[in-house]
Amino acid sequence: MSLNRLLRRLRRLRSVSYICPMENRIDVERTDGGVAVISLTGEHDLYTAPAISDRIADVLEDGTALVIDLTQSTFIDSSVLRVLLEARREAHERVVGFAVALGEDGFPGVRRMLEVTGLIGVFPVLPARKDALRLAASGDGRP
Repeated sequence: MSLNRLLRRLRRLRSVSYICPMENRIDVERTDGGVAVISLTGEHDLYTAPAISDRIADVLEDGTALVIDLTQSTFIDSSVLRVLLEARREAHERVVGFAVALGEDGFPGVRRMLEVTGLIGVFPVLPARKDALRLAASGDGRP
C-alpha cells in the first residue's frame, strides 16, 4: 500500500468532516446504499478546493459511487468546478455512479455558476439529494 493511500485511510478514520475557516464545511457521509455523499456547506474556493479533491479521491479510490451535495453551498468558484469536473471524469473511468444535488431552493449563486459555465448540462444535476443518491447508486451518472 502506498504511503499516500495509507495517509488517506488514516485521515478518514480520524474524521469524516473537515472544517474550513469561517465555518465552511466539507462533510463525508457513507450511506447504507453504498453511495458516499460529500456535502459542501458555505463558500468554497481555491482555498478549500484541495481538501474537496482529497475527500473525493478517498471515495473514488474505493470504487464507491459519489454524490456531491451542493444544497448548502452559498458560493463555489472555478477551482471547485475544476475539482468537480475531475471527479466526474474519474467516476466515469472507474464506472461508478456520480451525481450532483443542487436543491430546488438552493442558493442562486451556485446554480447560476453552473448555468453560466454550461456545466449544469454536463453534470448529472438533480434537484433533490434523494434523487441524486438514486442515480449514483444505479451506477449511472449521465445527465
